[in-house]
Amino acid sequence: MKTYEVRLDVFEGPLDLLLHLIKELEIDINDIPMAVLTRQYMDYIEQMKDLEINIASEYLVMASELLKIKSFMLLPEPAHLEEDFEDPRERLMEQLLEYQNFKAYANELEKLKAEQDKIFIKPPHELDESEEDQISSLDINDLIEAYQKVKRRIILDVPRAVTVRREVISREEAEHFIFNKFNSKNKIHFTDMFSFNESKPMIVAVFVTILEMIKSKDISISLHDDGNYEFERV
Repeated sequence: MKTYEVRLDVFEGPLDLLLHLIKELEIDINDIPMAVLTRQYMDYIEQMKDLEINIASEYLVMASELLKIKSFMLLPEPAHLEEDFEDPRERLMEQLLEYQNFKAYANELEKLKAEQDKIFIKPPHELDESEEDQISSLDINDLIEAYQKVKRRIILDVPRAVTVRREVISREEAEHFIFNKFNSKNKIHFTDMFSFNESKPMIVAVFVTILEMIKSKDISISLHDDGNYEFERV
């Protein structure tokens, strides 16, 4: 019979050791050959004694439990098994299956934690009152609504033939578009920001970039009494 060298500090308890032996011996956890498993477990205990390593009491308690179950298994089976006859291994198998499940859950949680540790979140910072009011009262929906209001007042020259293609707009392209609109001016009205012939991807990219530039204080925004927005380079 093949023997297995094991170390105490690898295991978190006797159930962990038993699961290791079951895996190494390729034992069916639902039909444990107690003689084989008990022999390997006791060999392990003896190895620890030979090395003069302190054995935790829980390992010794499990050893006595295994010997007890093994003894029951050696008794001759009754000629007629009663319906309520209980397999002496049942409680041990339930413990092992439950521990195995908890160990699997713990491994999954450890993987999730490792993935979460790769995510870095910007720490919160305090906003002054003007910045807080400005940002909290403005979102992309406000800009879209303003865009739609102005667009409804302008008649577009729509070409008869339209080619639909996928367009990806980068942050740099959106910033270049915005600063081109400022040209040599420091202020620009929202109505001057678009010609209303821009593609939807460009419009969305510009809106998102405007919000990010407001938060980073690269530009500021003010709302006039007539409901029009005005942008200013900071």
